[in-house]
Amino acid sequence: MINKKSILAVITARAGSKGLPGKNSLELNGKPLIQYSIEAGIESRYVDKVLLSTDCKNCLDIGNKMGLEIPFVRPDYLAGDKVPSYDVIEHAIKFLSKKDQNFDILVLLEPTSPLRSSIDIDLALEKMINENRKSLVSVAKSEDQHPDFTFKIDSNDTLVPWNKENFAPKRRQDISSAYYLEGSIYISYMKDYLKNKTFCFEGTSPYVMPKHKSFEVDDIVDFLCVESIMKNLDRFN
Repeated sequence: MINKKSILAVITARAGSKGLPGKNSLELNGKPLIQYSIEAGIESRYVDKVLLSTDCKNCLDIGNKMGLEIPFVRPDYLAGDKVPSYDVIEHAIKFLSKKDQNFDILVLLEPTSPLRSSIDIDLALEKMINENRKSLVSVAKSEDQHPDFTFKIDSNDTLVPWNKENFAPKRRQDISSAYYLEGSIYISYMKDYLKNKTFCFEGTSPYVMPKHKSFEVDDIVDFLCVESIMKNLDRFN
């Protein structure tokens, strides 16, 4: 609870994964990938309840071993790779509401962001509350792939600048900073999330994550990069 507001953290983890099969329960630097997000939610000073929505038996077993209360197994109709995350989260919210468990603030913790810590969650919540915002999402600075240096390939197999400007070279010091949603933390007041069906809407506050924490595990390349970072975290302090 923060500022007398109750907080629900939802972790979404489906069984199927095309990029890296079974990734949510794969061992990453000594722990299953999903365990990092569960620990971050449990160790938060402000989160009142951590809920795991999954159809994955391995993830269910991991959650049970960590003492999570898992009130349901995600139904099959919400387990496909094309199901919007809003539908999955709304199902969890409504399930708890029917049991008279209602919360003021919603936090989404995706298991693919294992470098995010409980401290990040707490600082993000404090920032949103202190700024009197309705929502907050974590972002990272786009350094290596800035939009001004990206291209499309047209039907003639020709490079076309993404920003539709000319090919005039630009110096990095002359361009504005760009940020992207890096996936670690999504926060919103519950009523605003249900109204907008997204965490990112007008007035949303950014929580800037450092580059080394902004990696998501979607494929084997990401997995190996994150594992290397975890083994060298002392070099980032």
